[in-house]
Amino acid sequence: MKKLLSILIAVMMCCAVTVTAFAATPDEAPAKDMQAIIKQAMLDNYYTDTKPTELEIRIVGGNENGSVYFEHTDNLSYTSAAYETQLGNYTYSYTAADELLVYNNGKIYTMKNAYESGIINDEDVADIDEWNDSFYQEAPAYDIKAAIEKAMLETYYLDVKPSHIEIYIVGSTSDDGVYFKYNDGLPRADVMIEAILGEFGYRTAESEKTLLYKDGKIYSIPSAYNSGVIDDDILTELVDFNIGVMRRYCTVELPPALPADAKSSSTSDTATKDTPSNSQNNSGAVQTGQNSIAIFLAAAMLAGCAVIFAKRRNYFK
Repeated sequence: MKKLLSILIAVMMCCAVTVTAFAATPDEAPAKDMQAIIKQAMLDNYYTDTKPTELEIRIVGGNENGSVYFEHTDNLSYTSAAYETQLGNYTYSYTAADELLVYNNGKIYTMKNAYESGIINDEDVADIDEWNDSFYQEAPAYDIKAAIEKAMLETYYLDVKPSHIEIYIVGSTSDDGVYFKYNDGLPRADVMIEAILGEFGYRTAESEKTLLYKDGKIYSIPSAYNSGVIDDDILTELVDFNIGVMRRYCTVELPPALPADAKSSSTSDTATKDTPSNSQNNSGAVQTGQNSIAIFLAAAMLAGCAVIFAKRRNYFK
C-alpha cells in the first residue's frame, strides 16, 4: 500500500512540473522569429520592383500596441540624399539606407505613414526621440510641404493626379528657392535626364530628379535655369546638394579674333612682297624691291652727267 501511494505521488509531481513548464512558455514570438516575420513582410509588401537577395533586420524598439521599430540592410543601391519628414512637433531626418521603419500586424510602415495612420502617436515619437539622434523637436512653422503638394497637384500633373504625395525637402538656396524630391506612387520612366546649363552640367535619373518650388510654382532645374528663375550663382550652390548639378571643366578658350582692318593690311603686305631672286643669278640686274639702291644709282648717274656737261661747256667757251 505504501509503495502504491509513493507511485501515485510521483506521478502527480511529474504532471505538476509538466503543466508548469507549458504555462511558462510566452505567447510572444522570440526576437529571432520576429526578425524572420518582419523580413518576410518586407519582401511581400515593402519592395515593389527589385527584391534584394540579402536582407538583414535589426529590431531597435517598439510600443505597447504591438508596433516594432526596426532598421534594415540589403544589397540594393541607394542615393545619399537626406530627407526630412514632420511628425507633429518633431522632425525626422534620414537617408534611404538608414530609414527607421515600423512593423505592425503584418504590414510595413514608414514613420510618416505610421504616424498619420495612428500606429504611433506623439508620445511614441517623443520616446523615440530620447534614443534616436535622427529625431529632433521643433515648433511647426509654415507648412512648406503642404504648399508644395498643393502646387504640384494644381500645376505639375496634367492628366493623372496622385491621391497622395510625399515631399522630401533636400534644401534651400540663398534666393529662398526650396528643392525637393517626391514620391507619388505613379510610375516614372527609367531614363536619364541630361542638360548643359551654362558652365554647368546636369545629369540625374528621372526617378531621382529634384524639383524647385519658388513663388508658388514648380520647376525642373533645367527649366528654372533656361527661364531665368535661377542663375549660375544658384547652380554653384546646388553643386553641394549632390542632386546632379556639376561644374564643367572642359571649356577651351580660343584666341581673340583679329580686327577686319588688321587682316586686310596683313594680306596686302604679304601679297605685294617681292620674292628675292636666286642667289646664283649674276645678271647684275637690280632686284625688285630694293628701291633705295635704285634711287641712289639714278641720283649718282644724274650727278655724273651734270659734271661732264659743265666741263664740256667750259671747254667750248
